[in-house]
Amino acid sequence: MVKAVMAMYEGAQTVVRTTEEDIKAFNVKVGLHQGSVLSPLLFVIVMEMISRELRVGLPLELLCADDLILMAECEESLCDKIVKWKSGLGPKDLKMNTGKTKVMFNCSMKNRVEEKGK
Repeated sequence: MVKAVMAMYEGAQTVVRTTEEDIKAFNVKVGLHQGSVLSPLLFVIVMEMISRELRVGLPLELLCADDLILMAECEESLCDKIVKWKSGLGPKDLKMNTGKTKVMFNCSMKNRVEEKGK
């Protein structure tokens, strides 16, 4: 199975189409084929292998497509998890986009964090 998938990607080329013309074909050396039915499956398999050593497990960490959900009992634990994931993904040429990161508190935790900050 692995050899079959690798053969599909070997020598892969793509063409950019515009309203004016098609750009000359060029080799694709990184990534998944856009629109391929195998792409989501391959993405999940690769992310499973990459994240295996970083995950603690459900329900505190969830991977959904290219989104990562981290949950923790306190702010300090959440920061520790973020640092762990960022440092674990870096050597694999992946990164967390902290610019798109959202943090959500439940009411009881939010009150504790606000009190701590005073």
